[in-house]
Amino acid sequence: MKKLLIFDLDGTVLNTLDDLANAVNHALTVFGYENKSKEFVRKAIGNGVAVLISRCIENGMDNPNYKDVLSTFRKHYFSHYLDNTIPYENMLHTLTNLKKHGYKLAVVSNKIHEVTSNLITHYFPGIFDMIQGDVPTLNKKPNPDMVNRVLNELKIGNDEACYIGDTNVDYETAKNSNIDVLLVTYGYRTKEEMKEYHFDCPTVDSVLDIEHYFIRK
Repeated sequence: MKKLLIFDLDGTVLNTLDDLANAVNHALTVFGYENKSKEFVRKAIGNGVAVLISRCIENGMDNPNYKDVLSTFRKHYFSHYLDNTIPYENMLHTLTNLKKHGYKLAVVSNKIHEVTSNLITHYFPGIFDMIQGDVPTLNKKPNPDMVNRVLNELKIGNDEACYIGDTNVDYETAKNSNIDVLLVTYGYRTKEEMKEYHFDCPTVDSVLDIEHYFIRK
């Protein structure tokens, strides 16, 4: 039995897509760039907001307006990240049951730490044992830095933890951290998109399936 379940945030615990897409398009509009569809933004999410913006403007980080577009995105998102974001259906129920069954719970996300912490505290007060978002002193996923910090702080061995996410970045993070991984198919990558990566790990199709996977009847 695992002792620690580490969750990705965007596309795994919370559906943040509308607020992210709105902030992206606000920033693009300010600088006269064409807006991106929600579907485009969905596929661009996973490596943090700096990479997200680079994928949404021509020439990416080499665009002369890149830093200003990123700054405009951040300012807008910081003020609107609770507008439309919601937990996936049955998430609170599942997390509560996992905790009742003795699991420690953590979040590791490439989202800015302050926003990650505020979102988790807002929607799931007292549920998670540790929250780790993007900070300057740690490398982003798929680098194992953030996962390793959680393992060290909670004194959990690699073989006692599992990472739960929805993208190739999450898969690579778990592999780089030498821990097991479970991928969900309800998030920001479809089953068909996941097949392209040939993941050698289990997947589940719903939030309740996460609960059933770890709580054996």
